[in-house]
Amino acid sequence: MSFREKVVLITGGTSGIGRATAIAFAKEDARVVIVGRNEERGKQVVNLIRELGGDAIFIKADVSSEKDVSKMIKTVVKKYGKIDILVNNAGVILVKPIIEMTEKDFYYLVDVNIKGVFLCIKHAVPYMPRGSVIINVASILGHVGAKNCSIYCATKGAVIAMTKALAWELASKGIRVVSVSPGSVETPMLLQEMKLEAMKEGVSVDEIKRRKEKLTALGRIAKPEEIASVILFLASKKGSFITGADLIVDGGRTAV
Repeated sequence: MSFREKVVLITGGTSGIGRATAIAFAKEDARVVIVGRNEERGKQVVNLIRELGGDAIFIKADVSSEKDVSKMIKTVVKKYGKIDILVNNAGVILVKPIIEMTEKDFYYLVDVNIKGVFLCIKHAVPYMPRGSVIINVASILGHVGAKNCSIYCATKGAVIAMTKALAWELASKGIRVVSVSPGSVETPMLLQEMKLEAMKEGVSVDEIKRRKEKLTALGRIAKPEEIASVILFLASKKGSFITGADLIVDGGRTAV
């Protein structure tokens, strides 16, 4: 799955799934643009890719800011001239009962998880040639409910719906749009979520992890690299007839 001469923009590319995806694309000769808010982590990923002989840059940006997104896209186009693959991976989660959710909490989730995807696609599409691909990272919680995650579930459901609509809208431009819905993945975001859950219940983080593992048919949590490999497949010519689809990658958790 060579991506030589392809320009790949990955939001939330400084850790977790985004980091693993950036490294995976770089190993397949892509020119990788890593976007995030943590400059130190972003530069660490860029340096790692360059040590591997790859081509990568980091752009500090907040995807919920149209000013930031517009500047980000212009920076990429100035350097590389185009965007072949856009991976909308940036996302946040907030575990809280609905009656405790504030309006600020609501917009925190909506602004990053929905508005961020919208802004990146809006500004990137004019610079995406025919044959380009947009991959939105959703979640199985866009398909099923989870206690104290109502708004997060709503945002991920919206991403899946947006993917389906845009597949039709952008087909005439030769752009495919797909989404990936991971289950539990070993990322810093999941670790933070498990720590909070463990604190509330008065149990260990290992206990929370064991519970999550038991929810899957495979009996384990995914590695970020396993989600990255699916993203690369969808972005490649091997996935050329896939658009408007959401691929669930959850170790069988929702296969009930």
